[in-house]
Amino acid sequence: MYKSLRYIRIAVSLIALAVPTWALLTGYESVFVRMQILTSLMTGVWLVLIFWALVTLIYGRLYCSTVCPLGTLIDCVSTGARAVAPRGKHAKNFRYCSPTPTIQFIALLCFLVAVLSGSAFLPTLLDPYTAYARMVEELVARPLGVPLDAMAYTISAMAAAIATATGVVMVAWRRGRLICNTVCPIGTVMGMGSRKAYFHMEIDPDGCINCGECERVCKAQCIKLPEKTIDTARCVVCFDCAAACPTKALTYKSGRYRLDMPMMEAVGDGKANITSPDK
Repeated sequence: MYKSLRYIRIAVSLIALAVPTWALLTGYESVFVRMQILTSLMTGVWLVLIFWALVTLIYGRLYCSTVCPLGTLIDCVSTGARAVAPRGKHAKNFRYCSPTPTIQFIALLCFLVAVLSGSAFLPTLLDPYTAYARMVEELVARPLGVPLDAMAYTISAMAAAIATATGVVMVAWRRGRLICNTVCPIGTVMGMGSRKAYFHMEIDPDGCINCGECERVCKAQCIKLPEKTIDTARCVVCFDCAAACPTKALTYKSGRYRLDMPMMEAVGDGKANITSPDK
């Protein structure tokens, strides 16, 4: 089932990447543009913001794994890196990485201050959709001679596009979704909601054999073994881990798993004491 969900998610994300790209190159406005967070925030379309807030609180960061074109581009680069060296000593395997709340807080604070002050430079620099649109316009559309409405050539815009593209490719090649879980303000806000999302990825401790396949494919680097925990604030619900699990120990569910066997706990003089996980 999770392999099918993964393929569906990939198909949707590729469409959400292709349609805005086509729209940017042809001058048309697509529905995916109106579904972007910053676009809705700047235009006051609160219905879209409420929609994504509810989706995140129920299903987690589906926006990041499906609708965000920059996130899809990062996934494509990450997949390319793994294809180059899929196995062996130099394989591009992921491992758990500790969260960076300080960096996230500073980036989000700067983003909010800039938005409230009316400045557009920093918000458009950090917003994932705007960053992607800038790369398409400056590095694809302009070299092809596509006329861009109200967009005069500037060295600063081209420099920002080149710097963004270089940074995204370099980081995604080595660290997957690290940008989404550090400097991206949209990812940080989504993470706050997905931390307590009703549905989330969960590891069955009785079914897990600690093979490491889930951790190896987790682009968000949020699966921690052998503790068998998932940082749901950073998980983008891509279903890669569930599809890779040989024992089907990863599931997308509500609630938490409980151990079928009692846990051993050291007490007093160091002797083991059997306690029930329900207590």
